[in-house]
Amino acid sequence: MRELVFLVHGFMRTGASMLPMAVGLRRRDFEVRVVSQINLHRDIPTLADGLFGRVERARDRIQAETGERPNAHFVTHSMGGIVVRSMLARHEVTGPNRVVMLAPPNQGSRVAQKWRDDILKLPWGGFDPLHKLLPGVRGQCAAAGDPDATFGVIAGVNPASNSDGKVFVDEARWEHADDFIVVPYGHTMIMARPRVVQQTAAFLTTGRFLPPDVAERGARGDAGGFEH
Repeated sequence: MRELVFLVHGFMRTGASMLPMAVGLRRRDFEVRVVSQINLHRDIPTLADGLFGRVERARDRIQAETGERPNAHFVTHSMGGIVVRSMLARHEVTGPNRVVMLAPPNQGSRVAQKWRDDILKLPWGGFDPLHKLLPGVRGQCAAAGDPDATFGVIAGVNPASNSDGKVFVDEARWEHADDFIVVPYGHTMIMARPRVVQQTAAFLTTGRFLPPDVAERGARGDAGGFEH
């Protein structure tokens, strides 16, 4: 049975943003499911509970067709990683489970805080979509849970910067991650880069990322994703 991988997008995106990753993983013989969630106004636990239902229904269908229940692995972008962290902490998803988090705000995002507190300055009331992304105890990222799964984190950086434009490297770090690497890409399209697809597939297979030179060689021959 092929390994089943769910792709979970970030804040105010859709599953379409994960299609380059889906193409790259399918070429490596993974069974891929692309998830879309409306996540603007919903909090992290609500999104996590909704994702759990979709994951289990997909696994139920595969089990009904094949007689075997597949393990569930995840590739996430940005806030999608926090949703999966919360889901695995709140619900039992039989495994082992491997999770690759791309540019996750594991500690929250200072950029989100700046937009909410200093730029928009709206009377948020009951509609506060950026609240869940705030750093520390103000938001919902840092406290999303520490589930029993194998996590790999890929952080991005722009040139001469320690952030990808939205998430700083120190915000992506997480003490419970089993492996951590930094790649020279911005936040928005990190999931479409061939080197990132290569590293993601390696972690899903082995639980570890490749040395940078090996990933670079593999990415040159990979048509899944794009490189500029």
